[in-house]
Amino acid sequence: MQLFSAWSERQAHLTRWVLLLGWLGLIVSLLIPNVDPWPFNINHCGQLLECHTHEGNQIFWGLVVPSGLLTLVVLSHELWRRICPLAFISQLFRALHWQRTVAGKGSRREVVKIEANSWLGQHHVQLQWSLFIAGLSLRLLVVNSSTVGLGLFLLLTVAAALVVGWAYGGKAWCQYFCPMAPVQTVVTGQRSLLGSPAHMDTSSKITQSMCRTYGDKGKLQSACVACQAPCIDIDSERAYWQTFSAKRGLDWAWLSYPGLVLGFFLLIRAESREGVDYLRTGLWAYDARHVDAILQPLQLWGLNTLLPRLISLPALLVLAAVLSVLIFSWLQRQLERRLAALGERAADVARQRTRLLASFLAVNVFFWFADPSLGALGGKGGQLIRSVVLIASGMWLYRGWSRDKATYTRESTSASLRKQLEKLMPELDALLEGRSLQELSANEVFTLAKVLPVQISATKRGIYREVMSDLFDTGRLDRAAALVQLEELRQSLGLVEEDHHAAVRELAITDPRILQLDYRQREIRGLRQEAAAEAIEDLLEASRSLDLSAALASPSHQEGLERIRAEFVLDEASWGELLARFGPTSAFSRQRLEEEWEELRAQLAARISLEQATASDPLIRPLLPVIDRRLTSLFVIIWPGLAHFSDDDPLVRRFAALLPLAPPLVLSQLRRREQRLVMEPGEGSINLEPLPDPSDALEALWRDPDPDTALWVLWVQDRRAPERAAALRRQPRVGLPDSPALRQLLAGVDVPHSDRLTQLLQVPLGADLSPAALFSMLRWGDQRRLEPGEALFSVGDQPDIVAILLEGSCEVYRDDGVGNPMALMAQIRVGEPIGEVAFFTDHPRRAEVRAGAEPATVLVFTASHFEELLSQSTEFSRSLLEQLSVRLEDLYAKVGPASVYR
Repeated sequence: MQLFSAWSERQAHLTRWVLLLGWLGLIVSLLIPNVDPWPFNINHCGQLLECHTHEGNQIFWGLVVPSGLLTLVVLSHELWRRICPLAFISQLFRALHWQRTVAGKGSRREVVKIEANSWLGQHHVQLQWSLFIAGLSLRLLVVNSSTVGLGLFLLLTVAAALVVGWAYGGKAWCQYFCPMAPVQTVVTGQRSLLGSPAHMDTSSKITQSMCRTYGDKGKLQSACVACQAPCIDIDSERAYWQTFSAKRGLDWAWLSYPGLVLGFFLLIRAESREGVDYLRTGLWAYDARHVDAILQPLQLWGLNTLLPRLISLPALLVLAAVLSVLIFSWLQRQLERRLAALGERAADVARQRTRLLASFLAVNVFFWFADPSLGALGGKGGQLIRSVVLIASGMWLYRGWSRDKATYTRESTSASLRKQLEKLMPELDALLEGRSLQELSANEVFTLAKVLPVQISATKRGIYREVMSDLFDTGRLDRAAALVQLEELRQSLGLVEEDHHAAVRELAITDPRILQLDYRQREIRGLRQEAAAEAIEDLLEASRSLDLSAALASPSHQEGLERIRAEFVLDEASWGELLARFGPTSAFSRQRLEEEWEELRAQLAARISLEQATASDPLIRPLLPVIDRRLTSLFVIIWPGLAHFSDDDPLVRRFAALLPLAPPLVLSQLRRREQRLVMEPGEGSINLEPLPDPSDALEALWRDPDPDTALWVLWVQDRRAPERAAALRRQPRVGLPDSPALRQLLAGVDVPHSDRLTQLLQVPLGADLSPAALFSMLRWGDQRRLEPGEALFSVGDQPDIVAILLEGSCEVYRDDGVGNPMALMAQIRVGEPIGEVAFFTDHPRRAEVRAGAEPATVLVFTASHFEELLSQSTEFSRSLLEQLSVRLEDLYAKVGPASVYR
């Protein structure tokens, strides 16, 4: 069940903001008299209240707190920890990069982390549980009956979360200070009813929302760098078993919780002398009879009433907790005697089941007294909530009753074993008769390992080593206990103890710190490395680099890497290991090349599809240069990376097979960029069939960064498929530039002078231009009609215009310099430039250009616009040069080289 961990982070972020604003609004309503904190009058729940200002107390203690616990019990701790307002606000200074730092190794400033061996790291449960009991006492003494007291109390918690978030990195508030954190641990147990089995999904190391953030490119990244290990936010069941007997104060907190819950409600009921219904409607949350004397603590005569209550109420709560611990400890001993047949496991099984019973009892006692609906649903509504809690907690109790650490280890090991079997035998799913390897249970995976084919028996120790490496890296295996915990895996693979020791020695060669770090240190190191790896991947994607070799050449990228290293507090060895992942021949680089190959193949297929469609729709042709630019960029990025692989590498051969499909223009651009092609085109090419539908290939260009390209796509689709054009209009180009023409077309106004665009496509100079170049010509050109014999310019005129012939014909006349009438020197064909030679040489006109026997249409550019067109449109410049080359070759053929170059 990955329901809550897979919930969209953007939706969770919005939910957190809504809850935080509601939290702050509630505080304001408590501190400002006569402000209604709720959109409806809760007094209609059954009784009318005399004092309207106490509704905030009723809402918080009677609705908010029980609803939070209800979420933990019925749904998942993951959901609550994703939306908790205090957890959210504790991350404010991290988001602003204003956290406290200290000098670390190499004089680098590092965010302060709480070390596992520090006093706080070892005693935080005692601290949190003490704060929890103090909070319950404060509620009984002051906070329940005082709106101002509750408001100040909530402000204090907000301030505490902010201060801790500034003083320490990670989720220090949630893990080390929040009084409700141990309660979440007790209620969650091994795993929430709908919690994620993180140990069965090793592809994701962080499952909880506050450990996520969005990078500069909008990519989801890890944010927490393991302020506590093991961590309930990463794998709740791993945290449960690894702290099962080693976490100080956790046993006492767990077994005392039922007594605290029962004692708290009994004290309220005794003081109020009211029944259970009084508690369920939340009316007790502001009863002034509880603490009338505390309101005047500075009065000497008030001390006589105050002192007994200050001592008696906390003492009674502690007494209830002690009695609870004694009762459940006795129960644990009785269970241990009954389970004596289990041998050494009896003590652990008895402790586990006692904890489950304590949690089950505490939760149901709480909801026997508390009703999150505040009685608004009547008696049946409250009973329905209690029934749901009973059923959910009963299912949770049943699921956890027979689980033990060995079961968890078996499932966790099977998850790593699955990964190794998938690598070893990719075709394995085909042999499982309709089932996939992921669908097999842990027992079935171990059975499958026992019957591995004989031909791969030599690799069994390699499988064992890789499984052990994965368990070490993720902190799910302690080196000291590895021999015992992996015994079943060795039996399944037919290995002996010596194979285990040999695998450990081999791992120690590649990572010597396996023998130096315990599981907590390895987990923290692994989490920090994974979070830093995500940040490095984001940096490489932003720079379109395949590996770190190119990124390290940029000073800005070097600074970015240093920031990543400082943020995630990685030592020299860990940082070196991480950088090795992003080398030229690393798995990351190969994966990126695979992704680029898929993109290259898709772009080539799209280009072929669109090129075929131009036969029936010439308006598509201007989009081919857009794809050519993409292909050129892909080739430029890919080819240097391939140089690090041998020519017979399958990946290199796959790219070589694509070369024959690349347009000649793309390859010529690569050569002009001095891009060395590291291979010759392959002997055969890859079949790109089936080609995408032309409309799909068109719409893939809708989100091109150039708004002119998007404009052209929408304009073409308006003519080809109006219904698909309407669908495009419903897909906004969020975060991409637009233009006035695109906004007009989106609003239904046709592209201005669309007939002139169609005309430009019909001339050779415009046939291979992109939409941006065509719109630039249209924007800067002035269409002019010449009557038969009318001159465009004469001999001696300044070269202040350049024109392109769109329709008709033009003739070039030039005198011989001896007074004879000007003779016809050349005919200008449709699509050819006029007057460009004088523009480039900056000489007065040496010839006269007139319209022929029929009217002519020309597109005229001023010299400044023509120069701007040349500088901004490489497609236009290239097309112009091609036209000039054709004209020069014609002239060369007519008059010979001596006359041309004279």
